Amino acid sequence: MPLITRDDVERAKPDPDLFLAAALRLGVDITASVVVGDSVWDLLAARRARALGVGLLSGGYGAEELEQAGAYRVYQDPLDLLRHLDEVGVRIAAGFRSGAMPPSAAGAMND
Repeated sequence: MPLITRDDVERAKPDPDLFLAAALRLGVDITASVVVGDSVWDLLAARRARALGVGLLSGGYGAEELEQAGAYRVYQDPLDLLRHLDEVGVRIAAGFRSGAMPPSAAGAMND
């Protein structure tokens, strides 16, 4: 999996450079991408990149602040988001129960 850091782009968030570089490296259309962030800066950058921004309440910002910055939806934490992926247009592969965490996501949650 490619890794993009602040060192790889000219401008930091709230400019969209980081998300645009990540989409380019992954070979995906940024307008078909979901950016998950826990700060207003993440969501401002997602909006400026024309990606769908989803907020998490793990960064110290409230739901209203994240929504005002452009969050389409706001969730308590990554597990809450995983349980509601259908709300942001993500379809779970057959074989995973509703609300169950895919093995790859479970590993990421424990890192």
